[in-house]
Amino acid sequence: MEAMMSFWSLRGQHCIAQLNCSEVSFEDFLWANSIFWTRALNIPLPHSYVFPQNQEDLNKYDSINNSAELSNDHNSRGELINGLNDIKNEAQRVNSQVNGATSTLTSTQGETLWIEGLVPGIDFCNHDLKAAATWEVDGTGLITGVPFSMYLLSVERSSFHSEKEISISYGNKGNEELLYLYGFVIDNNPDDYLMIHYPAEAIHSIPLSDSKALLLEEQKAQLRCLLPKSLLEHGFFAAGHPKDGNNDNKLEVDRISSFSWSGQRRMPSYLNKLVFPENFLTALRTIAMQEDEISKVSSLLEELVGSGGERQPSDAEVRAAVWETCGDSGALQLLVDLLQAK
Repeated sequence: MEAMMSFWSLRGQHCIAQLNCSEVSFEDFLWANSIFWTRALNIPLPHSYVFPQNQEDLNKYDSINNSAELSNDHNSRGELINGLNDIKNEAQRVNSQVNGATSTLTSTQGETLWIEGLVPGIDFCNHDLKAAATWEVDGTGLITGVPFSMYLLSVERSSFHSEKEISISYGNKGNEELLYLYGFVIDNNPDDYLMIHYPAEAIHSIPLSDSKALLLEEQKAQLRCLLPKSLLEHGFFAAGHPKDGNNDNKLEVDRISSFSWSGQRRMPSYLNKLVFPENFLTALRTIAMQEDEISKVSSLLEELVGSGGERQPSDAEVRAAVWETCGDSGALQLLVDLLQAK
Protein backbone atom coordinates (compact mmCIF):
# COMPACT_ATOMS: atom_id res chain seq x y z
CA MET A 1 0.00 0.00 0.00
CA GLU A 2 2.91 2.37 0.70
CA ALA A 3 4.19 1.80 -2.83
CA MET A 4 0.76 2.62 -4.24
CA MET A 5 0.52 5.80 -2.20
CA SER A 6 4.00 6.81 -3.32
CA PHE A 7 3.10 6.24 -6.97
CA TRP A 8 -0.11 8.23 -6.53
CA SER A 9 1.78 11.14 -5.00
CA LEU A 10 4.59 11.18 -7.56
CA ARG A 11 2.81 10.24 -10.79
CA GLY A 12 -0.91 9.72 -10.35
CA GLN A 13 -1.87 13.23 -9.30
CA HIS A 14 0.29 14.70 -12.09
CA CYS A 15 -1.53 12.57 -14.68
CA ILE A 16 -4.91 13.65 -13.32
CA ALA A 17 -3.86 17.29 -13.61
CA GLN A 18 -2.81 16.74 -17.24
CA LEU A 19 -6.23 15.27 -18.02
CA ASN A 20 -8.02 18.23 -16.39
CA CYS A 21 -9.97 15.86 -14.15
CA SER A 22 -11.36 17.00 -10.83
CA GLU A 23 -12.25 15.30 -7.58
CA VAL A 24 -10.25 12.12 -8.19
CA SER A 25 -9.23 10.62 -4.85
CA PHE A 26 -6.68 8.00 -3.91
CA GLU A 27 -9.56 5.53 -3.44
CA ASP A 28 -10.65 6.22 -7.02
CA PHE A 29 -7.10 5.51 -8.16
CA LEU A 30 -7.07 2.18 -6.28
CA TRP A 31 -10.36 1.20 -7.92
CA ALA A 32 -9.09 2.07 -11.41
CA ASN A 33 -5.81 0.26 -10.74
CA SER A 34 -7.62 -2.94 -9.72
CA ILE A 35 -9.91 -2.76 -12.76
CA PHE A 36 -6.94 -2.38 -15.08
CA TRP A 37 -4.80 -5.17 -13.67
CA THR A 38 -7.65 -7.69 -13.40
CA ARG A 39 -8.34 -7.34 -17.14
CA ALA A 40 -4.99 -6.34 -18.64
CA LEU A 41 -3.22 -8.48 -21.23
CA ASN A 42 0.49 -8.74 -21.94
CA ILE A 43 0.56 -7.45 -25.52
CA PRO A 44 3.56 -7.78 -27.90
CA LEU A 45 4.19 -4.52 -29.76
CA PRO A 46 7.06 -3.24 -31.94
CA HIS A 47 9.63 -1.09 -30.18
CA SER A 48 9.01 1.74 -32.63
CA TYR A 49 5.29 1.65 -31.78
CA VAL A 50 5.90 2.06 -28.06
CA PHE A 51 8.79 4.51 -28.44
CA PRO A 52 8.34 6.45 -31.73
CA GLN A 53 11.67 7.94 -32.80
CA ASN A 54 10.71 10.45 -35.49
CA GLN A 55 7.84 12.16 -37.25
CA GLU A 56 7.57 9.30 -39.72
CA ASP A 57 6.87 6.88 -36.88
CA LEU A 58 4.34 9.29 -35.39
CA ASN A 59 2.49 9.68 -38.68
CA LYS A 60 2.58 5.93 -39.31
CA TYR A 61 1.01 4.97 -36.02
CA ASP A 62 -1.34 7.94 -35.94
CA SER A 63 -2.90 6.60 -39.13
CA ILE A 64 -3.13 3.12 -37.64
CA ASN A 65 -4.73 4.35 -34.44
CA ASN A 66 -7.00 6.73 -36.35
CA SER A 67 -7.16 8.93 -33.28
CA ALA A 68 -7.99 12.41 -34.49
CA GLU A 69 -8.26 13.93 -31.04
CA LEU A 70 -4.78 12.84 -30.03
CA SER A 71 -3.05 13.62 -33.31
CA ASN A 72 -4.57 17.11 -33.54
CA ASP A 73 -3.23 18.08 -30.15
CA HIS A 74 0.44 18.46 -31.11
CA ASN A 75 1.44 19.82 -27.70
CA SER A 76 -0.05 16.87 -25.85
CA ARG A 77 1.46 14.49 -28.36
CA GLY A 78 4.87 16.10 -28.03
CA GLU A 79 4.74 15.94 -24.25
CA LEU A 80 3.71 12.30 -24.44
CA ILE A 81 6.57 11.36 -26.75
CA ASN A 82 9.07 13.33 -24.68
CA GLY A 83 7.89 11.47 -21.61
CA LEU A 84 8.18 8.11 -23.38
CA ASN A 85 11.67 8.96 -24.57
CA ASP A 86 12.65 9.88 -21.02
CA ILE A 87 11.37 6.50 -19.83
CA LYS A 88 13.19 4.73 -22.67
CA ASN A 89 16.47 6.50 -21.93
CA GLU A 90 16.20 5.71 -18.23
CA ALA A 91 15.41 2.06 -19.01
CA GLN A 92 18.44 1.84 -21.30
CA ARG A 93 20.66 3.45 -18.65
CA VAL A 94 19.51 0.98 -15.97
CA ASN A 95 19.88 -1.93 -18.38
CA SER A 96 23.43 -0.83 -19.16
CA GLN A 97 24.32 -0.65 -15.46
CA VAL A 98 22.76 -4.02 -14.61
CA ASN A 99 23.86 -6.06 -17.60
CA GLY A 100 27.04 -4.19 -18.50
CA ALA A 101 25.75 -3.75 -22.03
CA THR A 102 25.02 -0.68 -24.08
CA SER A 103 21.88 -0.36 -26.15
CA THR A 104 21.92 1.44 -29.46
CA LEU A 105 19.05 2.84 -31.43
CA THR A 106 19.60 0.46 -34.32
CA SER A 107 19.68 -2.60 -32.06
CA THR A 108 16.34 -1.82 -30.40
CA GLN A 109 14.31 -0.74 -33.41
CA GLY A 110 13.34 -4.29 -34.36
CA GLU A 111 12.67 -5.53 -30.84
CA THR A 112 9.27 -6.60 -29.55
CA LEU A 113 8.17 -5.14 -26.22
CA TRP A 114 5.51 -6.72 -24.04
CA ILE A 115 3.17 -4.04 -22.73
CA GLU A 116 0.30 -4.49 -20.28
CA GLY A 117 -2.90 -3.02 -21.67
CA LEU A 118 -6.66 -3.36 -22.08
CA VAL A 119 -8.11 -4.66 -25.34
CA PRO A 120 -11.84 -3.90 -25.80
CA GLY A 121 -13.81 -7.10 -26.27
CA ILE A 122 -11.04 -9.48 -25.33
CA ASP A 123 -10.86 -7.99 -21.84
CA PHE A 124 -14.43 -9.27 -21.28
CA CYS A 125 -13.29 -12.90 -21.61
CA ASN A 126 -12.97 -15.00 -18.47
CA HIS A 127 -10.28 -17.56 -17.73
CA ASP A 128 -10.74 -21.29 -18.30
CA LEU A 129 -8.32 -24.20 -18.16
CA LYS A 130 -9.89 -25.40 -21.42
CA ALA A 131 -10.11 -22.09 -23.23
CA ALA A 132 -12.62 -21.77 -26.05
CA ALA A 133 -10.45 -19.25 -27.89
CA THR A 134 -6.97 -17.80 -28.06
CA TRP A 135 -6.07 -14.21 -28.79
CA GLU A 136 -3.65 -13.38 -31.55
CA VAL A 137 -1.84 -10.25 -32.74
CA ASP A 138 -2.21 -9.39 -36.43
CA GLY A 139 1.19 -7.79 -36.97
CA THR A 140 0.75 -7.22 -40.70
CA GLY A 141 -2.98 -6.45 -40.79
CA LEU A 142 -3.71 -9.16 -43.37
CA ILE A 143 -6.48 -10.70 -41.24
CA THR A 144 -8.12 -7.71 -39.57
CA GLY A 145 -7.06 -4.96 -41.95
CA VAL A 146 -5.36 -3.07 -39.09
CA PRO A 147 -1.68 -3.81 -38.32
CA PHE A 148 -0.88 -4.77 -34.72
CA SER A 149 -4.57 -5.24 -33.90
CA MET A 150 -5.80 -8.25 -31.94
CA TYR A 151 -8.46 -10.83 -32.64
CA LEU A 152 -9.93 -14.01 -31.12
CA LEU A 153 -9.35 -17.39 -32.75
CA SER A 154 -11.62 -20.32 -31.87
CA VAL A 155 -9.82 -23.47 -30.76
CA GLU A 156 -12.73 -25.62 -31.96
CA ARG A 157 -12.91 -26.81 -35.54
CA SER A 158 -16.71 -26.74 -35.53
CA SER A 159 -18.83 -23.61 -35.55
CA PHE A 160 -19.08 -21.74 -32.28
CA HIS A 161 -22.48 -22.18 -30.64
CA SER A 162 -24.55 -19.09 -29.97
CA GLU A 163 -24.84 -17.95 -26.34
CA LYS A 164 -21.77 -20.03 -25.41
CA GLU A 165 -19.28 -18.11 -23.30
CA ILE A 166 -15.99 -17.28 -25.00
CA SER A 167 -13.20 -18.01 -22.55
CA ILE A 168 -9.46 -17.55 -22.89
CA SER A 169 -6.48 -18.69 -20.84
CA TYR A 170 -4.76 -16.23 -18.53
CA GLY A 171 -1.74 -18.51 -18.48
CA ASN A 172 -0.48 -21.33 -16.27
CA LYS A 173 -1.05 -19.54 -12.99
CA GLY A 174 -1.43 -20.92 -9.50
CA ASN A 175 -4.35 -20.04 -7.24
CA GLU A 176 -2.33 -17.55 -5.23
CA GLU A 177 -1.47 -15.58 -8.36
CA LEU A 178 -5.03 -15.88 -9.73
CA LEU A 179 -6.46 -14.60 -6.46
CA TYR A 180 -3.98 -11.73 -6.25
CA LEU A 181 -4.34 -10.63 -9.87
CA TYR A 182 -7.92 -11.51 -10.75
CA GLY A 183 -9.83 -12.23 -7.55
CA PHE A 184 -10.74 -15.91 -8.05
CA VAL A 185 -9.31 -19.40 -7.58
CA ILE A 186 -9.78 -22.72 -9.40
CA ASP A 187 -10.65 -26.00 -7.69
CA ASN A 188 -8.05 -28.70 -8.32
CA ASN A 189 -5.87 -26.29 -10.25
CA PRO A 190 -3.18 -28.40 -11.99
CA ASP A 191 -0.88 -25.38 -12.13
CA ASP A 192 -1.15 -24.53 -8.45
CA TYR A 193 2.07 -23.77 -6.62
CA LEU A 194 3.33 -22.26 -3.40
CA MET A 195 5.07 -18.90 -3.55
CA ILE A 196 7.31 -18.01 -0.61
CA HIS A 197 8.75 -14.55 -0.49
CA TYR A 198 10.86 -12.66 2.00
CA PRO A 199 10.17 -8.97 1.25
CA ALA A 200 13.31 -7.06 0.33
CA GLU A 201 11.92 -4.05 2.21
CA ALA A 202 11.86 -6.06 5.44
CA ILE A 203 15.64 -6.57 5.35
CA HIS A 204 16.17 -2.91 6.22
CA SER A 205 14.36 -3.40 9.54
CA ILE A 206 16.31 -6.44 10.77
CA PRO A 207 19.49 -6.25 12.88
CA LEU A 208 22.76 -5.87 10.94
CA SER A 209 20.79 -5.18 7.77
CA ASP A 210 23.69 -3.60 5.85
CA SER A 211 26.03 -6.53 6.43
CA LYS A 212 23.35 -9.06 5.56
CA ALA A 213 22.33 -7.19 2.41
CA LEU A 214 25.96 -7.26 1.26
CA LEU A 215 26.25 -10.99 1.95
CA LEU A 216 23.02 -11.65 0.06
CA GLU A 217 24.39 -9.80 -2.94
CA GLU A 218 27.75 -11.58 -2.81
CA GLN A 219 26.05 -14.99 -2.69
CA LYS A 220 23.55 -14.13 -5.45
CA ALA A 221 20.81 -15.35 -3.15
CA GLN A 222 17.13 -15.27 -4.09
CA LEU A 223 14.44 -13.91 -1.79
CA ARG A 224 11.57 -15.89 -3.30
CA CYS A 225 10.78 -19.32 -4.69
CA LEU A 226 7.92 -21.02 -6.50
CA LEU A 227 7.12 -24.67 -5.80
CA PRO A 228 4.44 -26.86 -7.41
CA LYS A 229 2.02 -27.94 -4.70
CA SER A 230 2.59 -31.58 -5.67
CA LEU A 231 6.18 -31.33 -4.38
CA LEU A 232 4.92 -30.51 -0.89
CA GLU A 233 2.81 -33.64 -0.37
CA HIS A 234 5.60 -35.09 1.79
CA GLY A 235 6.48 -31.89 3.62
CA PHE A 236 9.88 -30.25 3.22
CA PHE A 237 11.40 -33.37 1.70
CA ALA A 238 10.80 -35.14 -1.61
CA ALA A 239 9.36 -38.67 -1.61
CA GLY A 240 12.45 -40.27 -3.14
CA HIS A 241 15.93 -39.61 -4.35
CA PRO A 242 16.41 -37.22 -7.26
CA LYS A 243 16.55 -38.74 -10.71
CA ASP A 244 19.96 -39.68 -12.03
CA GLY A 245 19.58 -37.28 -14.92
CA ASN A 246 19.10 -34.32 -12.64
CA ASN A 247 22.39 -33.79 -10.83
CA ASP A 248 22.30 -30.00 -10.59
CA ASN A 249 21.57 -29.98 -6.87
CA LYS A 250 24.11 -32.76 -6.19
CA LEU A 251 26.80 -30.86 -8.05
CA GLU A 252 26.00 -27.81 -5.96
CA VAL A 253 26.27 -29.87 -2.77
CA ASP A 254 29.60 -31.39 -3.83
CA ARG A 255 30.95 -27.98 -4.77
CA ILE A 256 30.09 -26.51 -1.37
CA SER A 257 31.07 -29.52 0.74
CA SER A 258 34.50 -29.69 -0.91
CA PHE A 259 35.26 -26.22 0.46
CA SER A 260 35.49 -26.51 4.22
CA TRP A 261 37.84 -24.90 6.72
CA SER A 262 37.30 -27.09 9.74
CA GLY A 263 35.72 -30.17 8.21
CA GLN A 264 33.53 -30.43 11.30
CA ARG A 265 30.20 -29.42 9.79
CA ARG A 266 28.95 -32.20 7.57
CA MET A 267 26.41 -31.78 4.82
CA PRO A 268 23.07 -33.09 6.15
CA SER A 269 21.62 -36.26 4.69
CA TYR A 270 18.41 -34.46 3.73
CA LEU A 271 20.08 -31.92 1.45
CA ASN A 272 19.54 -33.85 -1.79
CA LYS A 273 15.89 -34.39 -0.84
CA LEU A 274 15.00 -30.87 0.28
CA VAL A 275 12.39 -29.42 -2.08
CA PHE A 276 13.31 -25.78 -1.48
CA PRO A 277 15.92 -24.29 -3.84
CA GLU A 278 19.42 -23.80 -2.48
CA ASN A 279 19.47 -20.17 -3.63
CA PHE A 280 16.43 -19.47 -1.45
CA LEU A 281 17.82 -21.32 1.58
CA THR A 282 21.02 -19.34 1.14
CA ALA A 283 19.02 -16.15 1.57
CA LEU A 284 17.26 -17.48 4.68
CA ARG A 285 20.56 -18.57 6.26
CA THR A 286 21.95 -15.09 5.77
CA ILE A 287 18.87 -13.27 7.07
CA ALA A 288 18.80 -15.44 10.21
CA MET A 289 22.49 -14.84 11.05
CA GLN A 290 23.52 -13.49 14.45
CA GLU A 291 26.21 -10.86 15.02
CA ASP A 292 28.86 -13.36 16.12
CA GLU A 293 28.14 -15.48 13.04
CA ILE A 294 28.69 -12.53 10.71
CA SER A 295 32.03 -11.87 12.43
CA LYS A 296 33.05 -15.51 11.99
CA VAL A 297 32.12 -15.45 8.30
CA SER A 298 34.25 -12.34 7.85
CA SER A 299 37.18 -14.05 9.58
CA LEU A 300 36.88 -17.16 7.41
CA LEU A 301 36.81 -15.13 4.21
CA GLU A 302 39.75 -12.99 5.36
CA GLU A 303 41.70 -16.17 6.04
CA LEU A 304 40.90 -17.31 2.51
CA VAL A 305 41.65 -14.18 0.48
CA GLY A 306 44.15 -12.52 2.80
CA SER A 307 43.88 -9.49 5.04
CA GLY A 308 44.94 -7.24 2.18
CA GLY A 309 42.04 -8.38 0.05
CA GLU A 310 44.24 -9.62 -2.80
CA ARG A 311 41.10 -10.93 -4.50
CA GLN A 312 37.37 -11.06 -3.96
CA PRO A 313 35.85 -14.32 -2.73
CA SER A 314 33.51 -16.05 -5.16
CA ASP A 315 29.82 -16.51 -4.44
CA ALA A 316 30.45 -20.23 -3.79
CA GLU A 317 33.15 -19.39 -1.25
CA VAL A 318 30.92 -16.93 0.58
CA ARG A 319 28.11 -19.51 0.65
CA ALA A 320 30.51 -22.10 2.05
CA ALA A 321 31.60 -19.71 4.80
CA VAL A 322 27.99 -18.92 5.72
CA TRP A 323 27.06 -22.60 5.67
CA GLU A 324 29.98 -23.68 7.88
CA THR A 325 29.19 -20.91 10.35
CA CYS A 326 25.39 -21.15 10.51
CA GLY A 327 24.16 -24.49 9.22
CA ASP A 328 20.43 -24.74 8.48
CA SER A 329 18.83 -24.32 11.90
CA GLY A 330 18.07 -20.62 11.59
CA ALA A 331 17.10 -20.90 7.93
CA LEU A 332 14.59 -23.69 8.51
CA GLN A 333 13.06 -21.88 11.48
CA LEU A 334 12.67 -18.74 9.37
CA LEU A 335 11.12 -20.87 6.62
CA VAL A 336 8.56 -22.22 9.09
CA ASP A 337 7.77 -18.67 10.21
CA LEU A 338 7.21 -17.57 6.60
CA LEU A 339 4.92 -20.53 5.93
CA GLN A 340 2.92 -19.86 9.09
CA ALA A 341 2.60 -16.19 8.12
CA LYS A 342 1.00 -17.23 4.82
